[in-house]
Amino acid sequence: MNLKKMTGKDICTGVVAACLVVCFLVYIFVYRSYNEKTEELKTQNDALQKEVDDMKVYYDKMPEYKQEKTRMVGAVSTYTEDYPGDAKEEDALMLAVKMNEVATVNFNQINMDSPKVIYTVAEDVVKSAGIEGLDTKIEFVNKQITYSNLTDYSNFKRCVEEVYNSPYRVAVNTVAYTKDSPDNNFINGTIDVTFYSLRGMNKTYEYPEMPEYVSGTSDFFTLFKYDDYEEYTSGLVEE
Repeated sequence: MNLKKMTGKDICTGVVAACLVVCFLVYIFVYRSYNEKTEELKTQNDALQKEVDDMKVYYDKMPEYKQEKTRMVGAVSTYTEDYPGDAKEEDALMLAVKMNEVATVNFNQINMDSPKVIYTVAEDVVKSAGIEGLDTKIEFVNKQITYSNLTDYSNFKRCVEEVYNSPYRVAVNTVAYTKDSPDNNFINGTIDVTFYSLRGMNKTYEYPEMPEYVSGTSDFFTLFKYDDYEEYTSGLVEE
């Protein structure tokens, strides 16, 4: 077609067609880009909305959470208040003294193991709990003590009773005794006691009171041998 022979109507039609092509291209390239961006933002908004919904649930239950936290902090304090900040050799020796005060028992040896950590609450866990005054790791520690001794059955029971009546956090793990001699009623053996303590709770170790020890011997660890059982048990209180 010769341009000189084109009418105004033809030119107008061409312009309209060109505009339609441009609009189509805008739709294809621009609108699609916006559409993809919209989908991306929608995905992000959906994720954010889920977080908002979760946070709203937490916010709505905040009074309950605060109440539960207060209860748990109180439970932690109650559970741990009986645990000392440490357990030392002085505690083990004074328990032996106390046993000797309530029972006729002769200790020939006391073995003391080194403290062992049996459970640890990591520092980050402690900090995340948000308990005032606690910002370091917490360690549950035990210390094994073995009391080798000579006694009789009645006084052995008094010794065990004194262990559990003591102010320490302790437990009797094992006892092992054999008859000392066919000629008497003595039993010779060991009582294994575990001392428990708690580190990291801002507890100051308190040394036990150690008054002057009154005994019939200058050697606390001497194992006495009696030829007469009546001589050994003459001062005992009958059950």
